[in-house]
Amino acid sequence: MLKGIRNVLFENRIYIAFYISVVSHITFIIYSFNHSDSIYQKTLCGPAWIYATEDEKELSFEMSFGKNMGESGNSESNEEPGEGQEEGEGEGKEGFSKGKYKGSQWEDLVQNLEGTSNLRKQFRNDYDQINENSGVADSYIKRHRDFEDIIVKDVLPTLKNIRDPFKVDIDSAEDNLYLHKERNHIIEEFRKGEESTSPITMKLSKEGELPPKSPLSMPKEDRNKYLDRTLKQKKEKQLDEFITRFMGYDPNKGDLNLFVRDLYYENLQRLAYPFSNDMSYFAIDYFQENLNKEDFLRQMMAALSAQLGTNTGTEILFTIENIYYIQGKALEQYFRVKDYLKNSSPEQKQTLRYETLRQVEAKYKNLLKEKKILNVMDAEEAYVKKRIDILDTLLTHTPKFYRTKDGLFEKAKILWEHGQWKQDSKLQSDALKLWYQIPKIPKNGDFLNQETFDTIQLLLRDVGDPTDANGLSQQSKNQIEYALRTRLDDAMSKKKLREDRLLWPKNK
Repeated sequence: MLKGIRNVLFENRIYIAFYISVVSHITFIIYSFNHSDSIYQKTLCGPAWIYATEDEKELSFEMSFGKNMGESGNSESNEEPGEGQEEGEGEGKEGFSKGKYKGSQWEDLVQNLEGTSNLRKQFRNDYDQINENSGVADSYIKRHRDFEDIIVKDVLPTLKNIRDPFKVDIDSAEDNLYLHKERNHIIEEFRKGEESTSPITMKLSKEGELPPKSPLSMPKEDRNKYLDRTLKQKKEKQLDEFITRFMGYDPNKGDLNLFVRDLYYENLQRLAYPFSNDMSYFAIDYFQENLNKEDFLRQMMAALSAQLGTNTGTEILFTIENIYYIQGKALEQYFRVKDYLKNSSPEQKQTLRYETLRQVEAKYKNLLKEKKILNVMDAEEAYVKKRIDILDTLLTHTPKFYRTKDGLFEKAKILWEHGQWKQDSKLQSDALKLWYQIPKIPKNGDFLNQETFDTIQLLLRDVGDPTDANGLSQQSKNQIEYALRTRLDDAMSKKKLREDRLLWPKNK
């Protein structure tokens, strides 16, 4: 019998050895797990304290789980809606649970979404009082306009923090971006009519140092081809693609800084064209363009905390200063809208434009009172102060005088024009002093205002380079004002031709 047992063991020795090995390894792993300080700590060859550990580096990224689980923006149409398309009408569908937002900061948003869900069915979207000789293409006049988004999103995203120092804006930028994305997620949920999972932020540990960023090599010709190809895409999609593909490159070396500039001024900053004596058309289009800048503002402000002090960070600051300039102009439209609403006829009150403007006016009324902005003059004061704060941040942090000349020029321009508007010679004298500093600054990077500066410098030299604006004749002041007013004429003409060719072709 004993011999038989030995024979069985011998014949099955391989299976027995395998079984013992598996059991031993499982036992060892369980023991190591139970006696480790962390489930991620390796203790196979000794206790944790004998190993030198590196500080963990955290990486964050977002995941989405397809159409039924909160699909990301890649599922959107590549092109902006055209004539006759009603994308984004915002009609809520079954499956959206509004109850979970009751009492939260998003309660008003959900109410606005419900209130605008049938907006196009309740009001007329007609095209009357069009100037036949306006020169504006019919494809622009009858383009899709996001009336619902103008109401429920934020056409004045700079207003809430307009009285805060710009440093506060930078410090709170990541929180503001998170809220911006959460709001957009709720809007998407409502319009799709389905509950979806919010983007999940996961943190991974990474040992060692991150590899150095490589410089982007993309000549102007290639950048132009890329921007022409993506111009028709929704601006949010353009920006998402740009950030994903290019913002990981070196912010100081290569062409990333120039590409950020081109993206904003060529594609994301659009022209609004007047084509009617009815101001509601232009007001809607101006608010539409400001709405389209909200995403860029939130994304780039969040990026600025990491990019400040780099060439790319400087370019971002120039674009943000421009957004604040345009936002100030949007507030001018807002106060004109107030007068328009008071004087509108019963027929005008039945239009989609009127109702959209009415709700926008009501939306910002209390916030404007809180910020003590009650008229155009108050808006001008607040936004000029903030723009100067942004340019001071730029001049303080730009590396090795990168585009310092442009920064000084822009600050002087703001002071000169604001001084002229207020009839304040001290502000204009401060502008003169800044212009006199420019020749002393080492050139690094482009000086985009070179031609206009040369004109102003020649004018000042002819009258003895005064440091007090009171020493300038009215004719000299008018010449400086004209040089500033017309400095972008050529660029705007080229921009209009490009947009007409690629976006708003005229019917032949």
